Amino acid sequence: MNRSFLILLASLGLLGLASCATKKPPPPPAPPPFAGQTATLSITNGIKIISEITLPAGFAPAANRPPIWLQNGQEIAVVGKVGSDTAVLGYSGTEWKTARILATDNGPGAAEQGRIVDVGASPNGLELATAVFVPDAHRLDIILRDLIAVGAGNTIASFDGDFDTATIAWINDATIAVALRARATPAPPPATGQEADAPPKPSDGLQFVVVTGAGSVVPLDLKCALSPLSWSTHGVYAIGQGDREAPPILIDRRKQTCERFGTVGPIHVLDWDRDEEGNLLYVAPDPSGRTNGLYRHSIEENSDKLIGVSTGAGALSNGGEAIVLGNQNLTFKLVADRPNDPIQAQVALSDPDNAQISVKQLGFQTVAPMLAASSMTYSHGDDAVAIQTFAPAAPQPFRKIITYSLQTDSAFMVAEGAWRATASMSWSTHGHWLAIVDGDQDKSTLTIILPPR
Repeated sequence: MNRSFLILLASLGLLGLASCATKKPPPPPAPPPFAGQTATLSITNGIKIISEITLPAGFAPAANRPPIWLQNGQEIAVVGKVGSDTAVLGYSGTEWKTARILATDNGPGAAEQGRIVDVGASPNGLELATAVFVPDAHRLDIILRDLIAVGAGNTIASFDGDFDTATIAWINDATIAVALRARATPAPPPATGQEADAPPKPSDGLQFVVVTGAGSVVPLDLKCALSPLSWSTHGVYAIGQGDREAPPILIDRRKQTCERFGTVGPIHVLDWDRDEEGNLLYVAPDPSGRTNGLYRHSIEENSDKLIGVSTGAGALSNGGEAIVLGNQNLTFKLVADRPNDPIQAQVALSDPDNAQISVKQLGFQTVAPMLAASSMTYSHGDDAVAIQTFAPAAPQPFRKIITYSLQTDSAFMVAEGAWRATASMSWSTHGHWLAIVDGDQDKSTLTIILPPR
C-alpha cells in the first residue's frame, strides 16, 4: 500500500484522542494577546473561533484550493497533498472534528488508482466529483461520490487519451462540464508485418456529463483549444482562461460557439454577476507585461472597463457593485517605474450604473506587487468580503486577513501572521462563517471563525 496513504490513515486515527493527567494543574498562564492561532496566523482578540482543527501530520493544503462546504455546511472538504499523493479530507460532526477521506490517489480510500487532477462539489453540496487520470491506461475517469452513502464512489464517464489540461465544473446539480485538451502525440511508425489495432482516438474538447438517470456524455463541438474554464452563474457562458499553449476564449453554450477573448493572456476570472449573466471581473497582464489590471467585462456590449491596477482581489456584490482591493492613485506607469513605493491599502466600491466610487482606507501600507498577490472572496449571505493581502515587514512580510461589510461599511483585521506556506478561505453555505485553511506539511490547520459585522 502507498506509504503516504498509510501515514494519512494513521494521522486520521489519532484525531479525537485525548490524554488525562493526575497531577494538580499549574496556575493558568496570562491570557495571550490574540484569540487563537492557526498554523501561520494569529486570530485577533474578540473574534469568535467556532472550531480549530489540526490537520493530519504530513498533509499540506493545496494552494488556491479554498475549503469546500458540503451538505448544507455540515461537512468541510480540504484538498491537499500527502507526499506525492493528492487527498481530499472531509470534516463533519461536532465542531467539524470527525474526519474521513473523501478521495485520494491511492489506497483503500481511492475509487480508482491514479492521479487526481481536479475536484468539484455539486451546487447542493451532496456529491463530490473528481477527475482521475489513470496513466497506465492512458485514460481520464470522472468519479462521482454520494456524500451521504458509503463508499469511495463510482466511475460515471471515461475519456481515452493523455491531456495537457483536464478540468471539471458543475453546471447544475445534474451536469458536469469536462474541459479537455488532448496532448499532441507523434504518429506511430508504419506497421511492418502483422497489422496492429489502431489506438483509440483521444477525447478532446468540451464534454457534458449528465449524472442523473442512466447518465450520458454529450460533447460540444468547438473549434477552440481549451484551457481551465470559469463558468457564469447559470452556465450560459464560459471563459477559457488561457495558458502557455492556448489563448483565452469565450464560449457561448446557447450558440455553441467559441471565440478569442481579449488580446493578452493568460487571464484569471475573479467573479461573475449573479443577475447579469454576461458581466464578469477578470485580471489580465497590462500591455507591457510588468503588472496587471482588473477589468469589468460585458459580453453583451463586448466592452472592458479598467477598475483596478496591480491587484488580484475583486468581487461582485449582490447588487452588481464591484468591490476591489487596491489604491486609487496607482497607474500602470507608476507601478512599472516605482513598484516598491509604499501606498495605502484601500477598498473601493464602484456602481456599474454611474461613475461614483466609494473608497475605504484599511489603515496600513503595502506595495503594488503585494496587492497583485492578494485575493478576495464574497459572502452573498452576509454581503461582506474576506480579503487576503500582504504588507512589508521584517524579517518577513505579513499576511493579513481582513473582512469588510458592505452593509455597515466596516473593516476588521481578523488574523495576521508571517507570509509563509499557503492560506485560502471560503464562506459557509449561508455566508456567516469563514473557514481558513493554512500551513504546509510540517503543520496545517482548518479554522472556522465568526467575523464581526
